[in-house]
Amino acid sequence: MSGLTCVWDGKAELGEGVFWHGQEQAVFWVDIILSNLHRLGADGATNSWHFPGQISAVVPCESGGFLATFENGLSHLDLETSTATQLVVLENELPNNRFNDGYSDTRGQFWFGSMDNNQRDVSGSFYCMDRNGDVEQVISFGKVCITNGPTFSTDGHWTFFTDSVKKKVYRAPLSNEGKAGVPELYLEFGEQDGFPDGMCTDTEGGLWICHFAGSRVTRFSEGGKIDQVIEMPVPNITKCAFGGPNLQTLYIITAATALDEVQRKEYPESGGLFAIDLDYQGVASMTVARPRVTL
Repeated sequence: MSGLTCVWDGKAELGEGVFWHGQEQAVFWVDIILSNLHRLGADGATNSWHFPGQISAVVPCESGGFLATFENGLSHLDLETSTATQLVVLENELPNNRFNDGYSDTRGQFWFGSMDNNQRDVSGSFYCMDRNGDVEQVISFGKVCITNGPTFSTDGHWTFFTDSVKKKVYRAPLSNEGKAGVPELYLEFGEQDGFPDGMCTDTEGGLWICHFAGSRVTRFSEGGKIDQVIEMPVPNITKCAFGGPNLQTLYIITAATALDEVQRKEYPESGGLFAIDLDYQGVASMTVARPRVTL
């Protein structure tokens, strides 16, 4: 594989949360609407699990299994028994909210965000779970209708996140302890760019952003300048992550949601998982702690 290839025609309604599991040498992704977790191994073998609710972001847990966001908090996943055990309840007072994107930073902290499921109210927030398993809201990031990202520079000095509805990407400095500073506007999408969605970084300082309703993934060099564009055969691109044996394959997950029947026929690979080999290298998802139980 070298050029862009659909490696799993998954027909996902809302494909999201793609990440590379270094220990398993496998790529994982979710369909939020159908609440399914999928795995594609390096040998081409596929596995899928269904969990009640709306699974969104998943990361490996250092004690085994996985940690996942659902519509109302954090749960531990045991794939051997196909069970999800809720550990942390969040935003019960916001019944129209659900959790969306998330990722682990270079220190093994888990950052994740919520959103208004009706995509109208500015009710979403970002959270960070530290290495001790304590979860706190990232107040300095403010309220957002649809949170996406976050991702992190591979040197651990910066975090990036998106306000998808406002088409803005922000960055904030990270202290040596992994605490976020005051965010600043990093770049803004134009009218023809679609909406900034999930993203990842490479070891040379590039930021790869998925364009929802924009049919592409763009690499922005340090300073926010367009450096490379991957044109996609489907409109809705939701998240990307580096993987493969050398971490030089970019995996890209997509969605069929928001497409009518005519568009679904026009773009039949919508909701598929794509991959392309690149000259850039990323990092695998870090394992995270098991959170302190707060039910």
